[in-house]
Amino acid sequence: MVVGGSLSKPEIIANEVIRILDDSERFCFHMAAEMKRAAAETWIATARRKATANARRALAPLFAKEVHVCAIVAKEGEPGSLDETLASHPRLHTAKGCFCRDVFRDACTVRAEVVPPVRLDVSSVGKLAPAPGGRDQKLAALAAWLVMRSS
Repeated sequence: MVVGGSLSKPEIIANEVIRILDDSERFCFHMAAEMKRAAAETWIATARRKATANARRALAPLFAKEVHVCAIVAKEGEPGSLDETLASHPRLHTAKGCFCRDVFRDACTVRAEVVPPVRLDVSSVGKLAPAPGGRDQKLAALAAWLVMRSS
């Protein structure tokens, strides 16, 4: 989501879903858990390169709209080692979240700031835009305005 304005006078410039991996690859950590360790490491590295390239390609036209800073709504922290991740189903999901956060941060051609969702009060935002205009879009918009205000 690309936003302008402020919380009191919001402006939605773009509202798009960006797919960084296709359906056969998006559960990359679940797939890696079924592989031998060396193959899993190679698979994740390949998926990261592909996802980053896809994200850069998708973000380029959005950044052309005079974007100066990027807010990424995601938890901070690391999932642990690959061995720890692959040994625990909940860690596969944590790793996927970290993977997506890091891919978007690496794909940004402007300053990117990670904003944890716990710092955002989605109830302070009314309807922002036509569908998709749910909780994720409100979190994204709030994070963007927070980061813009601190710039």
